[in-house]
Amino acid sequence: MKRKNRELFNSQGGFSLIEVIASLVIITIILVSFFGLLIQSNKTGKSSEQIIDATYLAQKEMEKMYNYFKSTKIETWESDFPYVNEKDEEKSSGNTTQYKVTPVNAKNKEIIIVTAEDMSSDKTVRITIEVYDSRGKILKAKVQNIFSL
Repeated sequence: MKRKNRELFNSQGGFSLIEVIASLVIITIILVSFFGLLIQSNKTGKSSEQIIDATYLAQKEMEKMYNYFKSTKIETWESDFPYVNEKDEEKSSGNTTQYKVTPVNAKNKEIIIVTAEDMSSDKTVRITIEVYDSRGKILKAKVQNIFSL
Protein backbone atom coordinates (compact mmCIF):
# COMPACT_ATOMS: atom_id res chain seq x y z
CA MET A 1 0.00 0.00 0.00
CA LYS A 2 2.77 2.38 0.93
CA ARG A 3 4.57 1.47 -2.23
CA LYS A 4 1.57 2.50 -4.41
CA ASN A 5 1.25 5.85 -2.65
CA ARG A 6 4.97 6.45 -3.02
CA GLU A 7 4.76 5.62 -6.73
CA LEU A 8 1.93 8.12 -7.23
CA PHE A 9 3.85 10.90 -5.53
CA ASN A 10 7.09 10.13 -7.29
CA SER A 11 5.60 9.79 -10.76
CA GLN A 12 6.35 12.59 -13.17
CA GLY A 13 3.04 12.19 -15.06
CA GLY A 14 0.51 15.02 -14.81
CA PHE A 15 -1.25 17.67 -16.79
CA SER A 16 0.67 19.83 -19.18
CA LEU A 17 0.33 23.60 -19.09
CA ILE A 18 -1.65 23.59 -22.35
CA GLU A 19 -4.19 21.13 -20.92
CA VAL A 20 -4.66 23.28 -17.81
CA ILE A 21 -5.09 26.47 -19.85
CA ALA A 22 -7.50 24.76 -22.26
CA SER A 23 -9.64 23.48 -19.39
CA LEU A 24 -9.69 26.96 -17.78
CA VAL A 25 -10.75 28.52 -21.08
CA ILE A 26 -13.56 25.99 -21.50
CA ILE A 27 -14.77 26.55 -17.93
CA THR A 28 -14.66 30.34 -18.46
CA ILE A 29 -16.71 30.10 -21.67
CA ILE A 30 -19.33 27.98 -19.92
CA LEU A 31 -19.54 30.32 -16.93
CA VAL A 32 -19.79 33.46 -19.09
CA SER A 33 -22.66 31.95 -21.08
CA PHE A 34 -24.51 31.02 -17.88
CA PHE A 35 -24.03 34.52 -16.48
CA GLY A 36 -25.49 35.95 -19.69
CA LEU A 37 -28.53 33.71 -19.33
CA LEU A 38 -28.98 34.70 -15.69
CA ILE A 39 -28.75 38.41 -16.48
CA GLN A 40 -31.27 38.11 -19.33
CA SER A 41 -33.61 36.09 -17.12
CA ASN A 42 -33.44 38.80 -14.46
CA LYS A 43 -34.28 41.52 -17.01
CA THR A 44 -37.20 39.51 -18.37
CA GLY A 45 -38.52 38.86 -14.87
CA LYS A 46 -38.36 42.55 -13.99
CA SER A 47 -40.13 43.56 -17.20
CA SER A 48 -42.81 40.93 -16.64
CA GLU A 49 -43.35 42.16 -13.09
CA GLN A 50 -43.83 45.74 -14.32
CA ILE A 51 -46.39 44.62 -16.91
CA ILE A 52 -48.27 42.59 -14.29
CA ASP A 53 -48.31 45.60 -11.93
CA ALA A 54 -49.55 47.88 -14.72
CA THR A 55 -52.27 45.40 -15.72
CA TYR A 56 -53.39 45.15 -12.10
CA LEU A 57 -53.51 48.95 -11.84
CA ALA A 58 -55.57 49.23 -15.06
CA GLN A 59 -57.94 46.49 -13.91
CA LYS A 60 -58.39 48.18 -10.53
CA GLU A 61 -59.22 51.49 -12.23
CA MET A 62 -61.69 49.75 -14.56
CA GLU A 63 -63.41 48.19 -11.54
CA LYS A 64 -63.64 51.69 -10.08
CA MET A 65 -65.37 52.78 -13.31
CA TYR A 66 -67.71 49.79 -13.19
CA ASN A 67 -68.79 50.65 -9.65
CA TYR A 68 -69.19 54.30 -10.61
CA PHE A 69 -71.38 53.65 -13.65
CA LYS A 70 -73.43 51.10 -11.75
CA SER A 71 -74.52 53.80 -9.30
CA THR A 72 -74.79 56.90 -11.52
CA LYS A 73 -77.44 58.42 -13.76
CA ILE A 74 -77.05 59.54 -17.35
CA GLU A 75 -77.66 63.19 -16.49
CA THR A 76 -74.89 63.45 -13.90
CA TRP A 77 -72.15 61.07 -15.03
CA GLU A 78 -69.85 63.77 -16.43
CA SER A 79 -70.06 66.15 -13.47
CA ASP A 80 -69.52 63.40 -10.87
CA PHE A 81 -66.82 61.56 -12.84
CA PRO A 82 -64.16 60.30 -10.38
CA TYR A 83 -61.17 61.68 -12.29
CA VAL A 84 -62.46 65.26 -12.40
CA ASN A 85 -60.99 66.00 -8.96
CA GLU A 86 -57.81 63.88 -9.04
CA LYS A 87 -56.56 64.68 -12.55
CA ASP A 88 -53.15 66.15 -13.36
CA GLU A 89 -54.23 67.18 -16.84
CA GLU A 90 -57.45 67.21 -18.89
CA LYS A 91 -58.04 67.38 -22.66
CA SER A 92 -61.42 67.59 -24.34
CA SER A 93 -62.44 67.38 -27.96
CA GLY A 94 -66.00 66.83 -29.09
CA ASN A 95 -67.56 64.05 -27.07
CA THR A 96 -64.22 62.70 -25.78
CA THR A 97 -62.50 63.75 -22.57
CA GLN A 98 -59.06 62.54 -21.57
CA TYR A 99 -57.76 62.63 -18.00
CA LYS A 100 -54.10 62.17 -17.10
CA VAL A 101 -53.68 60.87 -13.54
CA THR A 102 -50.66 59.90 -11.46
CA PRO A 103 -52.02 57.67 -8.70
CA VAL A 104 -50.47 57.92 -5.24
CA ASN A 105 -50.47 54.14 -4.72
CA ALA A 106 -48.73 53.26 -8.01
CA LYS A 107 -45.74 51.02 -7.33
CA ASN A 108 -43.57 52.23 -10.21
CA LYS A 109 -45.01 55.77 -10.48
CA GLU A 110 -47.03 54.85 -13.55
CA ILE A 111 -49.13 57.39 -15.41
CA ILE A 112 -52.77 56.55 -16.12
CA ILE A 113 -54.66 58.09 -19.01
CA VAL A 114 -58.43 57.65 -18.82
CA THR A 115 -60.40 58.45 -21.96
CA ALA A 116 -64.17 58.83 -21.63
CA GLU A 117 -66.10 58.94 -24.89
CA ASP A 118 -69.79 59.81 -24.61
CA MET A 119 -71.78 57.93 -27.23
CA SER A 120 -75.07 59.71 -26.60
CA SER A 121 -76.87 58.07 -29.49
CA ASP A 122 -77.18 54.78 -27.60
CA LYS A 123 -76.66 56.07 -24.02
CA THR A 124 -73.29 54.43 -23.54
CA VAL A 125 -69.85 55.62 -22.48
CA ARG A 126 -66.64 54.06 -23.76
CA ILE A 127 -63.89 54.10 -21.14
CA THR A 128 -60.30 53.40 -22.16
CA ILE A 129 -57.64 53.14 -19.48
CA GLU A 130 -54.00 53.19 -20.54
CA VAL A 131 -51.12 52.73 -18.11
CA TYR A 132 -47.76 54.17 -19.14
CA ASP A 133 -44.35 54.00 -17.50
CA SER A 134 -43.23 56.85 -15.24
CA ARG A 135 -41.97 58.88 -18.21
CA GLY A 136 -45.25 58.47 -20.09
CA LYS A 137 -43.53 56.96 -23.12
CA ILE A 138 -44.06 53.18 -23.01
CA LEU A 139 -47.57 51.71 -22.89
CA LYS A 140 -47.61 48.95 -20.26
CA ALA A 141 -51.32 48.04 -20.18
CA LYS A 142 -54.57 49.04 -21.87
CA VAL A 143 -58.15 48.08 -21.03
CA GLN A 144 -61.37 49.26 -22.62
CA ASN A 145 -65.01 48.83 -21.74
CA ILE A 146 -68.38 50.25 -22.75
CA PHE A 147 -70.82 51.14 -20.01
CA SER A 148 -74.54 51.48 -20.56
CA LEU A 149 -76.28 54.23 -18.63
